[in-house]
Amino acid sequence: MVKETIHIACNIDTSYVKYCIVMLTSLFENNQNVSFHIHVITEDLSNECRSQMVEFVENKYHQRVEFYYVDMDLVKDCPRYAEGSHISLAAYYRIFLGNLLPLKIHKVLYLDCDLVVVGSIEKLWNTDLKTFAVACVEDMWSGREEIYTRLHYPSSDSYFNSGVLLVNLDYWREEGLMSKALDYISKNGSKLVFYDQDVLNALLHDCKLFLPFRYNVQDGFLRRKRRIRPESIAALDQELLHPVIIHYTGGKKPWQYKSQHPYKGLYFHYLDLTPWKGERPVVPFSYKLKRVFDQLLYFMRLARPKYRKCIELCPKNS
Repeated sequence: MVKETIHIACNIDTSYVKYCIVMLTSLFENNQNVSFHIHVITEDLSNECRSQMVEFVENKYHQRVEFYYVDMDLVKDCPRYAEGSHISLAAYYRIFLGNLLPLKIHKVLYLDCDLVVVGSIEKLWNTDLKTFAVACVEDMWSGREEIYTRLHYPSSDSYFNSGVLLVNLDYWREEGLMSKALDYISKNGSKLVFYDQDVLNALLHDCKLFLPFRYNVQDGFLRRKRRIRPESIAALDQELLHPVIIHYTGGKKPWQYKSQHPYKGLYFHYLDLTPWKGERPVVPFSYKLKRVFDQLLYFMRLARPKYRKCIELCPKNS
């Protein structure tokens, strides 16, 4: 019996090709008996970047990759992240999935490129989406009341993170989500803080299905100080024992020297399976000194580490 193909979508621009390849490496390495079709949504890619993606996905892992190009007129009026932000205009592209992907594809798993997959995603893929627009994971900031005041919907609906989305493409097409999203942006652009994520929550908060936290373990879940809704913490703590997707949310990515993420070593493990093997951020001496001083404060119990103690995760092929 031929296994069903799992469709994966990701948004990239040229600056994120490397991180996309690392993410896909982790996906393929931990789902070796799965057939994947990768859908890359982009504005423009150089021939070199496109060749890198094809070489990696098709020649190394014998999977399929396809490219889709966004009409930039669609996002010309979208609010932009500040220059130097870790989030680019490409973040909006996920809103166009229903219109860009072929009609024969009925659902797709959207994955951000600043994450690693450390387990099987087959159970996630097989989630029943018939009556939902999207399956997603609660966001690490869901406990902030201002979100619901700003987006004008009840806090009981919560707020989801848009970095891992199992999308019901038929629902998005039938509801004309792209048009609704662009209309919402044109009318409410000044209210948006997390831009595309805010838009998706404003439009889909009452037709979503929450997934277990293991499928989008965000940076804020691992911190001592959490901003998630208090009623979600018990379930979160159980799910953190069995993570499947580690999402490096926030501005300090593992490829940057200031990252203290407990699982940044996993990122480098999968990086070392790519052409960028051995690449590491250069850490200034002043920052090394700061870290030594921080460790001394922790040892003397004069300060507490930013992160909680996390379970150890060993890559399967280590």
